[in-house]
Amino acid sequence: MRINISMDESLVKKIDEAANKMHVSRSAYIAIAASQKMQADEMLNNMPEILRLLQVIKEVEEKK
Repeated sequence: MRINISMDESLVKKIDEAANKMHVSRSAYIAIAASQKMQADEMLNNMPEILRLLQVIKEVEEKK
């Protein structure tokens, strides 16, 4: 899908530098970055449940 976005010129330059180092296009770099950000957000959103489960595991282990 093709989209248009607006960004500060200095940010675009940084993106281009990073994309060139990875040998990918600007578009590919932005897609990768957005995907990684969404995965990180999902992980953070799941953290309370993960911590709760770890506590349950700890309690079960302590009862052994």
